[in-house]
Amino acid sequence: MTNSEQKQLNDRARVLTLRYKALMGMEQTPVVKEIIKEYTAEVDRLYDLTGNKREYLFNFINGGWNSVYAFTVEEAITFAKSFYDDETSIPDEKTFRVSTTEDYNSLMSNFN
Repeated sequence: MTNSEQKQLNDRARVLTLRYKALMGMEQTPVVKEIIKEYTAEVDRLYDLTGNKREYLFNFINGGWNSVYAFTVEEAITFAKSFYDDETSIPDEKTFRVSTTEDYNSLMSNFN
């Protein structure tokens, strides 16, 4: 997720929360209750997406790989660049990606 995508998701959650609050002031018909339920579930889903750090895998320009935890890819790149600041461990910005089980296991298999 990029910083821009995270902002869009958070903005959407805020809009849905405002709508939820407006609906709470209305007569609670079955349709209104269903809309409130849908909005609440969507807001929870959006905050779960944006509120948890993910593991980002990346490669070094001179070979090798590592991972960092961050909310967004830009944050992961910034953290990795600040942590690995020597001449031999230069993170390759083009390789940052959210870790998947398959990708992680494939990288770990290099150690066997």
